[in-house]
Amino acid sequence: MSEAISELQERYERLKGQSVLDEAAQALFADLFAEAERLQASNLTLRRTILKSSSKESRMSTKLRDALYE
Repeated sequence: MSEAISELQERYERLKGQSVLDEAAQALFADLFAEAERLQASNLTLRRTILKSSSKESRMSTKLRDALYE
């Protein structure tokens, strides 16, 4: 989990401990944090996929590539 999400979750826990939030708000925040974690995991997966696909690009030397295109 990212540092920003961890910080927000700590602030949420403090507010929840002070009974400032009602149950509906607590449920909403819990859902939002779960969605943020899911999106963060998805983002990481997409980044890895992009890195893998970009590393599979042509590794042909520029001289060879230029010679083939002539």
